[in-house]
Amino acid sequence: MQRRILSKQELDSLSKQIAEIEKKTKAEIRIVVRHKKHWSERRLNGRQVAEHEFRKLGMKNTKESTGVLVFILLNERKFELLADTGVFKVLPSEFWTSLAHKLSAHFSASNFFHGLEESLSEIGDILHEKLPSTADDHDELPNEILEE
Repeated sequence: MQRRILSKQELDSLSKQIAEIEKKTKAEIRIVVRHKKHWSERRLNGRQVAEHEFRKLGMKNTKESTGVLVFILLNERKFELLADTGVFKVLPSEFWTSLAHKLSAHFSASNFFHGLEESLSEIGDILHEKLPSTADDHDELPNEILEE
């Protein structure tokens, strides 16, 4: 069995943080930690695997195209930040580049929890400003972190 990078307590904390962000914004956020690609994905690069996961999780089906995925591929030491069109149009590519640099520094130091926690906070703050929730918003996707 593979060693988990996040404890149960850390998983619960991040899930609660996602729920709080989603109460204040239109965003639907998911975190997926994969230890390795599935056999059927062996010819795909990390971005392609993340895009497949984005679709598989139903993140392309949110009401206002506001899905955000943090996808981590541990054995390749890579991660991808994906945002659907509703989020990408209000957050410039510079935001994602800056966030990726910060996450990379945390992940290089095996500081996964704090890197994710800080990144979620940053995403939540800016989306609260740019895509605040409205009265008709509801939680469209589960908030738990997937690790396999």
